[in-house]
Parts: sequence; structure tokens; C-alpha cells
Amino acid sequence: MSDQAATLRFDDRAGYQAAVSGLLTDIDRRLDIFDTDLSGTGLDGRAAVELLTATLAGAPRAEVRIVLHDAGPLQGRMPRLWALCAAQSHRLQIRQTPRSLRHLTELFMLNGSSAIVLRTHSEHWRGKAVSGDGALTAGYRGRFDEIWEACSCCISTTKLGL
Repeated sequence: MSDQAATLRFDDRAGYQAAVSGLLTDIDRRLDIFDTDLSGTGLDGRAAVELLTATLAGAPRAEVRIVLHDAGPLQGRMPRLWALCAAQSHRLQIRQTPRSLRHLTELFMLNGSSAIVLRTHSEHWRGKAVSGDGALTAGYRGRFDEIWEACSCCISTTKLGL
């Protein structure tokens, strides 16, 4: 880790959701999310959707890529976030992992080149938020890109699936 890196550790849902919220305040070109189903992130709440909407409005070239094991909760139980996905479908892409990758349990979100939120296992809240560590983020960026390329199933946010 570099001398300028800052690490915030968390071990409960509230700490994780606070770290996610902090990641949304300033999107540096791209926000990449790898999660089982987004249900624990807090992204479906009013405040998070408003923050993400405002952040995207302030960064017109920013884009969001999301990879999920299961998109069902997003489509069926997160109407605010799903509406944002539909409204920003030109900047927000969602893919679902193939069965061969469903064993991956470490969840992470990357904001740009030096900010990341990691959860060590999908069934535990323990993890950390790190900013200013370009080497750590670069490793996870490569991992996300590999997962993204392995996912051929795109989730359409339009009613007709177009």
C-alpha cells in the first residue's frame, strides 16, 4: 500500500453501506460493481439513488458497469434503482455472471483508478474501503475486466428488452 493510501475498515452492514455511499460521491470516469445481487449495498435507498443521480449528472462522461450473480432483486425489489438504470441505460450497463463464475464470493466496487470498497465474502459484512492505493485498485480493475468479459448475458432495462 502506498504512503498516501487511506483505509477504513468495517464489519457490519451500516459500515459497508457508508463505505459504498462514500464511493458514490465523486465518480472518476467509471464505477464498476461486482456483487451477488446488490441487496446489501444500500443502493436501492432514496438517498443513494439521489446521490448516484446527482453524481452522474455532474459527470456527463462517467459510466457504470454492474456484474451480478442474480439480477432478480434489482429488477423486482429495487424500483428506484431500477428506474435509474432505465433512465441512464446509455451509461449504465448490467451483466449477469455465467454459472461458471457463481462461486466467486469476494464483492467489490471500484471508482476510477484509486478508490475501492471490498467485502471479503458475500455472506459476511467485513471488509474495507481504500482510497489512494493505485496498485490495489489496478489489480481489482483487471479482475473486474476479466469477469465483465466472461459475462455474455446483458440485462436489458427496457420493457421490450431492446
